[in-house]
Amino acid sequence: MSTSKKMDVRVKRTYRQLIESFLKLLKEKSFDEISISEICEGADVHRATFYKHFNDKTEFLNFCVKQLLSDVDLSQVLSYPSPENVKDSCMSFVKVLFTFIDENRVLFSAVFSDKHSMSFDTTLINVITDFCALKLSQVLEGIPKYKSQIFSNFYSGSIVGVIKWYVKNYDVCPLEDVYVFFERRIDEICDAYIKYYLDDMKDKLI
Repeated sequence: MSTSKKMDVRVKRTYRQLIESFLKLLKEKSFDEISISEICEGADVHRATFYKHFNDKTEFLNFCVKQLLSDVDLSQVLSYPSPENVKDSCMSFVKVLFTFIDENRVLFSAVFSDKHSMSFDTTLINVITDFCALKLSQVLEGIPKYKSQIFSNFYSGSIVGVIKWYVKNYDVCPLEDVYVFFERRIDEICDAYIKYYLDDMKDKLI
């Protein structure tokens, strides 16, 4: 094994240990109460090593979420939707995403605190926007790109808004109710978007 590969393995292990330590601490105290020393002590990692990779605790928080989000399994989401099943594809994505949020609720409670949510909002919106744009481009070929971007950004912003609300109110809102809400909204939005697309195609034929 080359030196660079050994280093990659060590770095990945360090990240994993720091994240595991951080998640454990979040179950016991708030984000602001947790010190970098405590995170490093629980991970058996030197503070100097932490600062080699992260400038501060907030940067590490965002890294944790991005790292965990990159591991989300999207295999159950349709790879090649058709006009008939694009709604199922969007709904599957919503369920995968909210299952992930629910499983990591303690972490997201810290993420969506008033002090730290701004940078993660952007990250999550970009992930969802890219997903929506990809799915729609597979289904509705020929439509101007800016029209799919309008839909994708609207959809993404809506999902992030509901995620933030759910994290703060999960104890009064069953996850199934969130799914029912999104299923109805996705029906409405997709129907409107497809009509928008058909009207655009009609104009081109005139």
